[in-house]
Amino acid sequence: MIKKRYSARRFFVHEVAIKHQSDECLLWPYGKDSKGYGQITINGKNFGAHRYICLVVHGEPPTEKHHASHSCGNGHLGCVNPNHLGWKTNLENIQDMVAHGRSTRGEKHANAKLTEQQVNEIILLKSIKTQPEIAKQFGVSRSTIGMIHSGRNWSWIE
Repeated sequence: MIKKRYSARRFFVHEVAIKHQSDECLLWPYGKDSKGYGQITINGKNFGAHRYICLVVHGEPPTEKHHASHSCGNGHLGCVNPNHLGWKTNLENIQDMVAHGRSTRGEKHANAKLTEQQVNEIILLKSIKTQPEIAKQFGVSRSTIGMIHSGRNWSWIE
């Protein structure tokens, strides 16, 4: 029997990651991109390591709109556990990110001017003050208040 010779990265994929049985995250030990996702080159083509492992384990994505997604929420740490990987649409992937608390929405966003507590107060003031009055009180535009009141911004806050 002829043994295949793999690069260290491909050896890790085929002999470690694919055979991984634990529910714990398996972290990619090689090069990562600026967001923390493992990188691998196969036949001159660059892949996210998680995407390549998802291809090997789960086959081609159902559509070109599907992404290799992490059920663990630790893709940014380089998780390549095949049991944590699956094909999801962009919307499903974003919903997972929100569920795992990895979204930069709300006060986590770099440009946020309001906290969740302030948004709750703005919602409570809807029937008490005008939008321009509320905007002045919180130092934001009237349109920001309008988008909060209409549910277009901060829609997850009730």
